[in-house]
Amino acid sequence: MRKSIRFLVFALLVRIVPFSIQAQSTVDFQALDQYIDKAVKDFELTGLAISIVKDGDMVFHRGYGLKNVKTQKAMTTGALFNIASCSKAITTACIGMLVKEGQLNWKDKVIDYIPEFRLSDPYITKELNITDILCHRSGLATFDGDLLWYGTQYDNQEIIKRMRHLPIRNDFRSEYGYQNNMYLIAGEIINKVTGMTWSDFVYKKIFRLLEMTESRTCGKHVTDDQDLAHPHIDGQLQQPQMSNPNPCGSIFSSVDEMSHWMIMLLNGGSWNGQQILDASIIEKLFSAQISLSVSPFMKQNGTHFRAYGLGWRLFDYSGRKIVEHDGGMPGYISKVTLIPEEKLGIVMLTNDMNSLTLPLRLKILDEFLNDSQKDWTMEFLELEKNRKEVTEKQKSDRLAKRVKNTSPSLELAKYTGIYHDLMYGDARIEIVKNGLKLTLLPAKDLFVSNMEHWHFDTFRIKFKDDFLPEGFVTFQFNSNAEITGFKIDLPNPDFNFYNLDFKKISHSLMK
Repeated sequence: MRKSIRFLVFALLVRIVPFSIQAQSTVDFQALDQYIDKAVKDFELTGLAISIVKDGDMVFHRGYGLKNVKTQKAMTTGALFNIASCSKAITTACIGMLVKEGQLNWKDKVIDYIPEFRLSDPYITKELNITDILCHRSGLATFDGDLLWYGTQYDNQEIIKRMRHLPIRNDFRSEYGYQNNMYLIAGEIINKVTGMTWSDFVYKKIFRLLEMTESRTCGKHVTDDQDLAHPHIDGQLQQPQMSNPNPCGSIFSSVDEMSHWMIMLLNGGSWNGQQILDASIIEKLFSAQISLSVSPFMKQNGTHFRAYGLGWRLFDYSGRKIVEHDGGMPGYISKVTLIPEEKLGIVMLTNDMNSLTLPLRLKILDEFLNDSQKDWTMEFLELEKNRKEVTEKQKSDRLAKRVKNTSPSLELAKYTGIYHDLMYGDARIEIVKNGLKLTLLPAKDLFVSNMEHWHFDTFRIKFKDDFLPEGFVTFQFNSNAEITGFKIDLPNPDFNFYNLDFKKISHSLMK
């Protein structure tokens, strides 16, 4: 019923933001508009805003769907979204400005600016430089350590202090491991060099100069009178994350203002006659620093290489070099795509979670770069259907493996107490309403759940964060049948709970 009502709302919406009449003669923007409108409905997406720039002009911009399912307000191209990891390119541009001014060097060591910085490997600690942290070749695996900033009360200094306990699972400088915390460190280096916070530097050197007057460096800076695209998960309204400034992914912007950013990058760093970023720095940002694997899907569609630059992913498509980054936070998906030799840029921002931006990007690239008439959204709808079926099968398989008619080994009171993970911090397990309750104390408002007995000494949990699926806690024992700790099994694509190893440190519930 909810989906049917939403489709009806889509059909009745008045389009308040027309697409530009400056369309390229080779692209039928009216047909593209209809294609995107249908795709948003087919994918059951709450809302999407898109802008395309070409040869220094915005040639297409439109909003589709809703900013907020509760208020039923139509999407606009001025609506602010959390652009998530597309923030990283703005952080690397800031570093590039300081390099051009002679205040930094790409090969400067991290410990020269943050002497207290440590990783578990002394050699990497000593050698890690600015280029390493911006292209994800630090030796840390993808997303290791993200739990330190996500929803926690830890400040940057505490996060950096705790990173020394992260495992080194990759080969330094030869293996790619996507690292949000390394961008947090880049922001701290900006602060050390300039005396300004990363946030203040972005406002002064990027937003102000590019006339991005509504853009904000974090959710905390978004005011009630601003035009916000509220986040949703499966059509359900959410509260925005990333309330504090974080160089890895906290920026809020619109497709209209992100167009200024794209035009500047595609115009050799110039915006309205002012040189914002040196062309040589842009070339550096867009240059491969570490190679990435090419997926079978990309190979099948003509991609020959893939790499990471500095805040940008690089690959080829239809004979052109593509410079791109995407991002995701609970309730938001973003994608910024640049084709420098065509002076073509595309920004897509959604306020719901699904894969629509990828087939739309392929469709738009085909419109500009080749004569393909492939219907990418139909292909991805089938892939999305298959993905959901796999997810449901995994859940049913797990349910089938549940051992029935078992009980915990001990009385529930024996499971309570304070547990500690060296990297993450403390967790509390207590009895509430005759059942166990788990709270990860660094993110106590987000990572909290009742514990439902599953089988033996495993309990099912579902944290308050709708972004995450259900998980399982399994307790560990010593030879005296005493509880020594627990592990969390919570498969998901973004946060590595399996790295956490909580050891019991107190039977008391007080820290």
